[in-house]
Amino acid sequence: MSCPTFEERPGPVAMGADGKITALGDPADVTGGALSLTLVRAELARIVAVRRAHDPHLHYLDGRELLGPDEVADLPDGLHPTAAAYRRMGKRFAAHAFVDGGPFG
Repeated sequence: MSCPTFEERPGPVAMGADGKITALGDPADVTGGALSLTLVRAELARIVAVRRAHDPHLHYLDGRELLGPDEVADLPDGLHPTAAAYRRMGKRFAAHAFVDGGPFG
């Protein structure tokens, strides 16, 4: 899912006085091996693509399809979705996964 504080910045994390979770890592550290959310997504997609050649039942779904960048207001602490967002995410996952031709269809 989208999470602006971690898209380009690695952890560690801290909670501010405003109750918002913030990534404290330096984006420059990503080139040295630290993980940002953007990098993790790319690596997972790459690994699944390679392994899918041997296992057609392996699938990758970018979480931004479940909760997109235009819905980050539904992360009141900057990380965790609201109950309504979780319900929307579940419906979107079911619509993706359980349709004919989907991973569980």
